[in-house]
Amino acid sequence: MRRLLARTLILTAAVLLAGSASTANAQPNSLFAKVVVIGVPGLTWNDVKASPELTALVNQSHIGSITVKTAGPHTCPVDGWLTISAGTRAWGSVPDEPCGDLPAVTNGQVQDWQTYVDRQADHHTGAPIGRLGQTNPAYRICGFGPGAAIALARTDGSVTNWQPELDQARLASNDCGDAIIDAGALPPREGRAEARKKVADLVAQARAADGWVLLVGISQTMANEHQEPLVAMQLPPDNGPRWLTSDSTRRPGLIQLTDVTATILKERTPAEVDPAGDEKKAGPLDGNEIHFTGDRHTDAAAVIQDRLDTNQRFEQPRPMLIAVSMTILAAELLALAWFVITRSPRSRRTFVFTLLMQGGFFIAVFLSTATVWWRWPAPGFSLYCVVLGISALLAGVAQVVLKHYAYLGIAAAAYGILLVDGVLGTPLQFGSMFTDGPVIGGRFYGFGNSTFATLAVAALVTAGWAAQRLIDKSRKQAALAVLAVGGAAIIVDGKPGWGTDFGGIIALTPAVLLMAWLTWRGSISWRALLGVGAAGVLAVSSVAFLDYLRPEDERSHFGTFVARLLDGDVSDVLIRKLQMAVQFFTGPAGWAMLVAVVVTMLATVLPERVPFQEYRTFYTSRPMVRPTLLALSTCGLVGMLLNDAGVALPAIMAGFAVPLLVAHLVASKQPATVSPESHLVQES
Repeated sequence: MRRLLARTLILTAAVLLAGSASTANAQPNSLFAKVVVIGVPGLTWNDVKASPELTALVNQSHIGSITVKTAGPHTCPVDGWLTISAGTRAWGSVPDEPCGDLPAVTNGQVQDWQTYVDRQADHHTGAPIGRLGQTNPAYRICGFGPGAAIALARTDGSVTNWQPELDQARLASNDCGDAIIDAGALPPREGRAEARKKVADLVAQARAADGWVLLVGISQTMANEHQEPLVAMQLPPDNGPRWLTSDSTRRPGLIQLTDVTATILKERTPAEVDPAGDEKKAGPLDGNEIHFTGDRHTDAAAVIQDRLDTNQRFEQPRPMLIAVSMTILAAELLALAWFVITRSPRSRRTFVFTLLMQGGFFIAVFLSTATVWWRWPAPGFSLYCVVLGISALLAGVAQVVLKHYAYLGIAAAAYGILLVDGVLGTPLQFGSMFTDGPVIGGRFYGFGNSTFATLAVAALVTAGWAAQRLIDKSRKQAALAVLAVGGAAIIVDGKPGWGTDFGGIIALTPAVLLMAWLTWRGSISWRALLGVGAAGVLAVSSVAFLDYLRPEDERSHFGTFVARLLDGDVSDVLIRKLQMAVQFFTGPAGWAMLVAVVVTMLATVLPERVPFQEYRTFYTSRPMVRPTLLALSTCGLVGMLLNDAGVALPAIMAGFAVPLLVAHLVASKQPATVSPESHLVQES
């Protein structure tokens, strides 16, 4: 068994890294000699639709949307330009205050620059503002407008090769290897049409200077403004107009703000500076060079509508998540009240159905993406109906076909769907209710925390069922089944280009190993428990270190984390993750989740203290119940302690697992009119 575990760990590490070089897309061909970035705070696709001049550019451009999420709670123009300066998400504005004017430039110095330097330290962003400007002298980049001064300032706030207004002759000269132009923020209402025409004129002037023009919305214009992905166009296009993308998003038609810095620098090495300007290596750029992909587009109106529909895809899931959750919860409470009052077979089935519907919801959030609901009329309401409909359909089919084992069918379905989705690059997760979309600046690919929580429950329950089928024949074969089912989930969750979830495999690996050990031996000592924990740490560390040994531009965030750890640059990352984890305890909801999670975990460790005979009987009814429940608690506990989701991760796991368990217990307990003999048959 020890040799088997060792081989499994080695195989897992090898598979996680195998082919990862192929998942890292090759860098695009060399760009034009002159890259001209035109930044327009607040430029939306509705602006393009309303402007004939901007609409005319669509069929001449590679098209995309840009997410402008920065380090702070909102992205004012200063946040956007500082992020361009650093190549990583920076924090420039003051929370709970309106967006202010950009700082002035006096005698070649950006005013109040030290304030922004200090702000990065105060908020632990790790953003080396001034990095782009510090690299500037090596290749002559020039800037025009106040935002460009911020983007091109050096680490001490000084700026050279900059002018307050566009000078077309200078732009076309050899003094400008590349250029950044601040087109100014679009006004909220009056004068917006004139501002849009000015943007189109700037594009024409930049193209006349033989520039590779990148027109992007650089930020929102107001702190409380509606958040949405903004406009991104690249002119002139190569090989016909297509869709912008980058390796940081891996999604056609989507780039992020930090990709702009990587595109300006192209294959140049960024200056090795930190926010204070010392000679110290900063973290890597967050973005990647922008390139194009996909089919050609020739219909400007259809392209604009596609971008507006895409905004709906990212805007609606979070509000509808709350609406759907409250609807299912209300249905469960009503069904529970009916069941408690009447105890009738019909009320029992109805209550079980609502519980299974909550389990089905954890699948419906992903399957709903396949319906392309964002193109339907009333997208928000369409999403609401689609998710509820799929949840009800899954619950009904499972209840009718699998009867008392409906819970297992839903868990196994979630397991299979998420494995396939992970291997395909997570197309179902992107834009789903369980994804922090581009507006929030969450994952663009791979498994997020909510998806991992769903996969972990599904994998461990499915592994428990598979082992239960084999344990009477051979405990070793049952343990192998746990390793096979759980190992597949670990591989898909952690492999770069699939789940790409470093935090997930940290939590799931020890849970699977613990479950396999309990399946094999039936019990575990403190010594064995420490060994299982050490094996889990070794497996995860090996994957991360092997990824670190690859070239820097081929590493995933596994290797990037190791690089920062070895460079002593990981403290800001850890502090930010800790801040994210503890933010749930700023209100009563977080403490309520913690209490619920602790009580649930205690129930798996101390079943004799649970005041429900049905649960105590179930706990001892089959050999694999205890290992499965303990593995679920282990995964949730490790995830809560080491993941930036904190208590939310085990809470989501409980939201999936507990209703399925209760549904099984309620469905398995027959009414009092049923004979004891038939009850025993059913329990067996």
